[in-house]
Amino acid sequence: MAQLIREGVGVSERTWTVERLEDSTDLAVRVAAWAREEMATMRRPFGVDHVAVALACRDGGGRVFASASLGVVRPGAFYGGEAEARLAEALEGALRLAPGGRAEVLVALVRLGDLAFELQGAQQAA
Repeated sequence: MAQLIREGVGVSERTWTVERLEDSTDLAVRVAAWAREEMATMRRPFGVDHVAVALACRDGGGRVFASASLGVVRPGAFYGGEAEARLAEALEGALRLAPGGRAEVLVALVRLGDLAFELQGAQQAA
């Protein structure tokens, strides 16, 4: 599975620039919307529809000063507001550490359904 992730199977990444701490709630809404778009393309073999979400914040020099993870969640968390609330909390905490309140936020989403699909195909080919 680690090899598939290194190859980018089921992995989506996006970067946002944040100028002020006050932008954390707005960014959480945008990240959740992006995640919903990415999940819409996910394969769901045997009902596997979970995703793993992680974020890292970098300063202007590229140094990571904070990171967080939502862990493995079901897509419904991105429709009921749960994921947005967790993202906003993580971002607010991280951005308080940002030098000058400015940061580059990198978000990675791993679609476990896509990984399961690939693994299923490899087992069938064996």
